[in-house]
Amino acid sequence: MHKQLGRNKRRVAGFRQVMRGIEEESLQTVFLALDASPMLQAQVRGAANERQLPVETVSSMEELGQMCGIDVPCAVAGLKKQDT
Repeated sequence: MHKQLGRNKRRVAGFRQVMRGIEEESLQTVFLALDASPMLQAQVRGAANERQLPVETVSSMEELGQMCGIDVPCAVAGLKKQDT
């Protein structure tokens, strides 16, 4: 799943989009970079845990950006559910 995140039309990248997806319960998985700020990590993990949403960690923001197919580092990304 990781390798196809960038080509997937159901991918969202960035804090605001992911938090919106968590709140709307439209995500199936959240991807979080381990070198993202501790405050951002805590907010994302807390929101995901409330919704019992799995959080997969990625070693760096650079790697997550590459996985998403974008040219900049990315702290957090998500994959939308099939029916959304």
